[in-house]
Amino acid sequence: MAAVPSAVLFDFFGTLVHYEPDRERLAYPSTHALAQELGFRGDHDAFSEQWNSESTRLELATAGSHREFSMLDAAEAFCHAAGLTVGKPATAELAAEYLREWQLHVRPVAGAAAMLHRLAGSFRLGVVSNTHDPRMVPTMLGDMGVDSIIAVTVLSIDHGFRKPHPSIYAAALSQLGLAATDVLFVGDSFIADYEAPMRMGMGARLIDNDERSVCPADHRLRSVLDVEVELADLSG
Repeated sequence: MAAVPSAVLFDFFGTLVHYEPDRERLAYPSTHALAQELGFRGDHDAFSEQWNSESTRLELATAGSHREFSMLDAAEAFCHAAGLTVGKPATAELAAEYLREWQLHVRPVAGAAAMLHRLAGSFRLGVVSNTHDPRMVPTMLGDMGVDSIIAVTVLSIDHGFRKPHPSIYAAALSQLGLAATDVLFVGDSFIADYEAPMRMGMGARLIDNDERSVCPADHRLRSVLDVEVELADLSG
């Protein structure tokens, strides 16, 4: 990245916020209780395992096309696998409660919001995120106090395709009105946040504190906060 970019696009989960990627390590007591009211007979561990199994199946089914599925799709798949015959409203309630409990553990990276406010004075900022719900990321950006400075928010659930499908990056570039070469992408997934943006012609930086990726050492960040230092160096 020799030139100073005009805009910076950020991944959300694992980049601007910390989260637990293993669904089965989290607790869903309220969702489990609701599932029991709908006829589920298993304990909490059985519930968590069944939900994770169906979500994983949906992820594998869309691995080739990168078509996104919704939290409602996951709830419907769980109900079907568990042999529960419930209507759309009850399924939607189950999906909403699971989402509410899942996101309780998500917390912003310390200092990320302040950094974004500083960067907003010199760069256009955007978020490109995979998510199964259209409200969660915008709500969290609002809670972080940065929604007003994010010029572009492209979510897989709204767009229809998830990263690393090329169209989701193209949509972000179109909304920015910029060429790929004017944009830097920052995230924590090698394929979705580094390799795919680079193929699109963007610059990219990968949060890889453990140095497990094959990207060049000078393209690695220990934290999202490091990008501010690099941008300052480029700006002179």
